[in-house]
Amino acid sequence: MLHGHGGDIYGLARRLGVGPGEILDFSSNVSPLPFPQGLKAQLAGHMDEIRCLPEVDSLGVRIALGRRYSLSPDRFLVGGGTTEWIYGLPRLLRPEKVVVPLPTYSDYADAASLAGCRVEMIGPWPGADPRKDERILETLAKSATENSLLFYCNPNNPTGRFIQPEALLDVIRGCRTATWVVDESYAPFIDRDTKSSLITLGMPSNLVLLRSFSKIYGVPGLRLGYAVGSGDLIARMAKGARPWAVNRLAQVAGEFLCTQDAYEDEVREYCRNEKERLLKRLADIPFLEPIPGRTHFILLKVLSPWSAADLTGLLEGQGILVRNCANFVGLEGELIRISLRSRQDNDRLVEALGRLASSRTA
Repeated sequence: MLHGHGGDIYGLARRLGVGPGEILDFSSNVSPLPFPQGLKAQLAGHMDEIRCLPEVDSLGVRIALGRRYSLSPDRFLVGGGTTEWIYGLPRLLRPEKVVVPLPTYSDYADAASLAGCRVEMIGPWPGADPRKDERILETLAKSATENSLLFYCNPNNPTGRFIQPEALLDVIRGCRTATWVVDESYAPFIDRDTKSSLITLGMPSNLVLLRSFSKIYGVPGLRLGYAVGSGDLIARMAKGARPWAVNRLAQVAGEFLCTQDAYEDEVREYCRNEKERLLKRLADIPFLEPIPGRTHFILLKVLSPWSAADLTGLLEGQGILVRNCANFVGLEGELIRISLRSRQDNDRLVEALGRLASSRTA
């Protein structure tokens, strides 16, 4: 079992002897707003269905996705989060190598290693400067050799870098002997699908998109995500898919959430305004330096004499989780990552940081 991600509210709650609801979790990059209106009622109305097996292949969710994107349901595979396909694809495709641009989500390399694949790390590109996008794309293209598998997270976790989908698509179309896996888990926070995703651009046969319900709707505990690609590639993936991989309540939620475009707009609007406000407040914290990015989460440099471990440890003692980025390969220096929460919670974080700053100068 692999560890080292954000969002472990249960472990911290046990250590502090409190309930999980008392932990302020800034380490998990999910929607800061309450669930879409009607979701709880939808789940409650289908509770009796857990007495039966779920749909073996989540057909209802695939039909809902097909309706949303004007694609055949056969173009989608639904699983227990994008993790299912991150770990499944290297085992299924058996590539000559797996290419992982750095820094990025650690599971890409972990999944490739567990599948016995050779891993080629490229980069790192630690910032989110768009002037480097062309260089990144050129390096990706050079690494996309025959029978290779490339993972790319767009927008990137943890830096918040976002490469325009059209530019990324040009490179993918020019490297058809490689298989590209583009993880768009955070794309809905950037803009609507027509401006943030490859899904609306006519995907080539060597591309698989990974999309998550967890992040934009704030439901990571349901474990629901999907892959979308060409019919042939998805059919090949389906042969290796687990039956009943998604529980019934997650399937019910997925069908409902596919219709919640207005909620996504609300999340984006909130995040734009609240991130601007929070950054202004963080400017008063002398030991933190924000690194520019396009996402609702913020990468922060921790300045001497503080360390990321010191800071995360002291905040945990107050029931506040932030992400220590020490295990992100390709990031140098002392860094933490925080994700937006409610305005009240964000203010509590700033106040806690302010008390720590005062304690060092007292």
